[in-house]
Amino acid sequence: MKSIKIHFCVSFIFLTLLSVSCSQNANNNSEISPNESPSIQKARIAFAVSDLSVGTHRLAFGIIEPGIGAVKNEEVKLETFFFQNDDQPVLKETLGAKFQKWPIGDKGVYTSNVTFDVPGKWGVGVSFKSAGGIEKKTSSVIEVTEKSHAPSIGDKAFPSNNTTANLSGNLSNITTDSTPYKPFYEYSIAESIKEGKAALILFGSPAFCTTGTCGPQIDIVKNLHSDFSEDVVFIHVEIYENPTEIKGDISNAKVVQAVKDWNLPSEPWIFLVDQKGVIKGRFEGLATYKEIEIALMENNFLRSK
Repeated sequence: MKSIKIHFCVSFIFLTLLSVSCSQNANNNSEISPNESPSIQKARIAFAVSDLSVGTHRLAFGIIEPGIGAVKNEEVKLETFFFQNDDQPVLKETLGAKFQKWPIGDKGVYTSNVTFDVPGKWGVGVSFKSAGGIEKKTSSVIEVTEKSHAPSIGDKAFPSNNTTANLSGNLSNITTDSTPYKPFYEYSIAESIKEGKAALILFGSPAFCTTGTCGPQIDIVKNLHSDFSEDVVFIHVEIYENPTEIKGDISNAKVVQAVKDWNLPSEPWIFLVDQKGVIKGRFEGLATYKEIEIALMENNFLRSK
């Protein structure tokens, strides 16, 4: 699981950027314009996702202004460009980006559903108004792959046999959540698929999540369960198979087979799987209650009341 450790570092840098205002150089992505001189005063984009491939994806990012910090709750316009060559980026989409406030502190990210139709080098440009009302622009470059590491929307869900409460009498053996919620451990992924049940699957380690968002994410999912448990099976898959043996030293940890089955490069992840075992939604990084609720509604996971 080398890749998951690599992205933990990337996500940690992202969270640090959201917390302080003097770390602009941590994001060294190239600017879209090859003729533009780099400036320490230029705002930076800090991406909260890493697994971007051909298709439509939820792009999550922060905007950091030097000397000020994270840009929050502003109207943001997002543009994507494909680099046919270094001198001629081709505009692909112009979209809005919505600020999603996290339930921890005053942090959050902007999100937008972006479509990448070809693999290769892409540019992401954002424009926003600063605290003084001045319109500002910044941009960054990302690499889009042909195929995602993690399963994509439309893929069949892998029928993993993650450990359930029926197989382990003590929930502390299968989760690092300090307040484990038994309904999350009643079904394995394989069982939910076999029984034709729609499922929300959360992969994350509340106690050992380097991004610091797995705990808040599982709390959000608990709130969703209290509202929608009649329509959807909720499953939490702990990242590590031996939580009681880790004892504060992550080098003792063993990654569970389900994380390997799903080829996850980071944590947390949420997948929405329909009654036919097809993935209808996926979220890399922390997703808010509202984002997930909207995805459940749009994909007909919830019965009309």
